[in-house]
Amino acid sequence: MHDVAGDDGLYCPDCHRATPVVLDHTTGDTICTECALVLEARYIDETSEWRTFANDGGSDDRDPNRVGDSGDPFLPDQLGGTTITYSAPLKTQAKNAAGEDAPLLRRLDVAGASTEKSLVAAFKSIADMADRLGLVATIRDRAKEVFKKLDEAPKGLPRGRHRDAVYAACLFIACRNEGMPRTYKELASVTAEGVAAKKEIGRLTILIKKHLGEEDGKAMDLGVVRASDYLRRFGSRVGLGHNEVRAAGAAVRRLEECLDVRRNPESIAAAIIYMVVQRAGGSKSLRDVSTATGVAEGTISAAQKELAPHARTLFG
Repeated sequence: MHDVAGDDGLYCPDCHRATPVVLDHTTGDTICTECALVLEARYIDETSEWRTFANDGGSDDRDPNRVGDSGDPFLPDQLGGTTITYSAPLKTQAKNAAGEDAPLLRRLDVAGASTEKSLVAAFKSIADMADRLGLVATIRDRAKEVFKKLDEAPKGLPRGRHRDAVYAACLFIACRNEGMPRTYKELASVTAEGVAAKKEIGRLTILIKKHLGEEDGKAMDLGVVRASDYLRRFGSRVGLGHNEVRAAGAAVRRLEECLDVRRNPESIAAAIIYMVVQRAGGSKSLRDVSTATGVAEGTISAAQKELAPHARTLFG
């Protein structure tokens, strides 16, 4: 990115006069616009890293300085500030004539209670899990919202459960709400227990849905999941080409319109992908598809056998 630096420019020894210059923020160089001589190197930009727009419209200060981390809308306003503490000698010196603490040296507890600190830790863990799964910011924020509602609910968090599984369950609900579902196995892969936490995440999802539903007075909606929601991601993992992905997508659409198959959407998606691989004569085996999609080989095989009689309808 290049910005013009000032109206008067800087003196250029090659041009022997003041010339307009530009600032190259990539290299940190100040460059003469007439002869391209680097007048200054390693320029340090002391302005804020991003604009806050706090003073737009009413002040000449268009670049308010950034102080501290960006705010999190799901945390209390005072959380994340600075805590001022002092040792015993300072506390003694802070006494005034009346024997009271001097106002400026009074201890400020703005870090929040332990519950608020645990909320910060939970949000950090949720964000880390979301990053490892490659989830977008909207899903991460929705999971934070679900966790905060659960934390504030009368019954609170389910007791005796691993926190990782609770965070994963919040992410599962968030993914469903945003129309980008992930399987329990995918979410379990980013917990401390690994895939073994899959059943626990499923149980916790039901508990969270029940807790928050009772609080709102209505059932918590997780949205409808279809095989097409998994298809593109599964196809990418298997290594399908563009034409194969299109064929699989068309097959899933025809299945959802014409057939009534009572199987999990991820099982149907994996089975359709396996059928596409077979029809294309690819080198991917059933085990390869199972490893890429996280669906068991037996489940894929059973679903494929159920769909095989309808191959003409699915693939035309």
